[in-house]
Amino acid sequence: MGTIFTRWMAILMAGLLLQACGFQMRGTAIPPELMTMKVVGDNKSDFYRLVTTRLKAAGVQLADKEGIPVLTLGTVSSSSQVASVDSIGQDREYLLGYSTQFTVVLPGQPTQVFPITFNRSFLNKPDAALASSREQEQLGKEMQEQAANLVIRQLSQVKF
Repeated sequence: MGTIFTRWMAILMAGLLLQACGFQMRGTAIPPELMTMKVVGDNKSDFYRLVTTRLKAAGVQLADKEGIPVLTLGTVSSSSQVASVDSIGQDREYLLGYSTQFTVVLPGQPTQVFPITFNRSFLNKPDAALASSREQEQLGKEMQEQAANLVIRQLSQVKF
């Protein structure tokens, strides 16, 4: 009897400690106020298509009417910086940057701006140039997908 009580108390204490420190489970549950929205942005870009596909998969109805929340996707910028060179001065490692932002406008509420910025390192292999360029292209696609996932995750954190 004592061990069962001790286990339950330990579980309860762990739960209270997690609650006290502000821990929250990550979720992609979009608030009901955002289940119908308008998306504005460059509808020909891959990022726009990724975000709208993920919104539809989350059950969001995309509409083009007045009086509903508006999600505005900003322009995407990519950068590439040399991070390291080898002994003969050839570029060996690059730091690829990805940044964009999106805004959420709800009727009667202030505009909320969410920046998205992150970097990835990329090793350049001059002896395998085609493979390197494909790897860099794949890394760019992964960063776009990560940014689209981040938009959905941050939408679940919108404050009203």
